[in-house]
Amino acid sequence: MKKSIKNSRTHSAFDQSCKNMALLLLCSLGMVGCGEALSPKPFIFDMTRINQDGSVNDGSDPTKKPWACVLDNQTGLIWEVKTTEAGLQNINNTYSWYDSDQVTNGGWAGTPKGGVCVGSACDTESYIKEFNSKKFCGYNDWYLPSRFELNTIVDSSVSFPGPTLASAYFPESKAGNYWTDTTFKTRRASAWVWRFDHGSDYVEEKSAALSVRLAHATSLKPAANKAAK
Repeated sequence: MKKSIKNSRTHSAFDQSCKNMALLLLCSLGMVGCGEALSPKPFIFDMTRINQDGSVNDGSDPTKKPWACVLDNQTGLIWEVKTTEAGLQNINNTYSWYDSDQVTNGGWAGTPKGGVCVGSACDTESYIKEFNSKKFCGYNDWYLPSRFELNTIVDSSVSFPGPTLASAYFPESKAGNYWTDTTFKTRRASAWVWRFDHGSDYVEEKSAALSVRLAHATSLKPAANKAAK
């Protein structure tokens, strides 16, 4: 389906939970000084707003959400931004997990047309195909992100009910549960999902009707890091 970025980002909620567990165990054994070691720190997101035509947007009027995508300057991933307008990118659209390619579907294709949506057949494969036909932000190779990749935009410093997103870049009011491309190894009829109300992941049957947010992987360019944020 696509190439994932390397697991280079270190501030993910998933990684942090593992670190916290290790610290708790060490503290209980008296092996470390534990003052404020477990205090959560807000994430710092470094992103650039991108218009539908691929140009940079200065984000001067976030209430109107004029940008279509955001570039994460730390990972090189470009992310789809959802909309409240009726159509393909509506935030209320849902999709079942479906990938007909036996090389990339983890051994289980999933369920076609199992969601409720507008603008495409309501499964992940159909959504990706339709989205790429529109060349959003100038690209036609958008894909369903991996479990790790989707985690990189989770802001776990945002409390329930979320959405656990950087609101300056994702001005969306609905949290949603978002599919990843990562099949659950011990039950291939399931896949990993990130929920943006708690900012945590879980496993769901591929037949479930959930949200989708696509990504595009691009090489970072020096100019992009200096663009308006």
